Amino acid sequence: MSKSSILILLVLLSIQILNAQSQQFYSMDKLALISPTNKSKGIKLGEDINKALQAFGQPNSVEDYPFETDGEMGKLYIFKGNKLFALHGKLDSYHLFNNSILVGKINGTTFKIGDMIKSTRKEIKNGPPGGPYQITVKESHTFLDFPITAGKDTGRNITFQYSSILPLINGNIKYDGSVHLYFDSTKKLVYIGASVVD
Repeated sequence: MSKSSILILLVLLSIQILNAQSQQFYSMDKLALISPTNKSKGIKLGEDINKALQAFGQPNSVEDYPFETDGEMGKLYIFKGNKLFALHGKLDSYHLFNNSILVGKINGTTFKIGDMIKSTRKEIKNGPPGGPYQITVKESHTFLDFPITAGKDTGRNITFQYSSILPLINGNIKYDGSVHLYFDSTKKLVYIGASVVD
């Protein structure tokens, strides 16, 4: 192999390593489903589904649910319109559509459906000293420690204007699962979903 080929391979490998290191992950520890009346009660992805019953009481319904990619049958628990999916008795994923369940850290910071993005606008003057100036406006959006992306799209049959989609991490373990936050055109959070895949 020539020196130039080795150099190209090293550059490509360095780029892959930098891309992998710069990818942002979100900690599963900050994504517990929490009782709105008792913030010490909740359930994290991968935990026994009975913790959901302790936190939220009896579900409105429990149905068999096929996990097609696993080829196994699990359960779908519906709590006031929010959907929790369990496989082998463990919380595997969820879809939240209303604020009857909080999300966050047990006994810590939480968020819920209906919370708003914070936006800031900054005017930037471009041009020679003394003008004339061309003014551009830069708008940035924040929601807790989630990076927010602006742009109309559709997911889970929900049309959204702002979103945050991040892969999950638990300690040093990176998962194929992810957390999804969707916000409407008024910057209100309308959907929270998360799933974990080993």
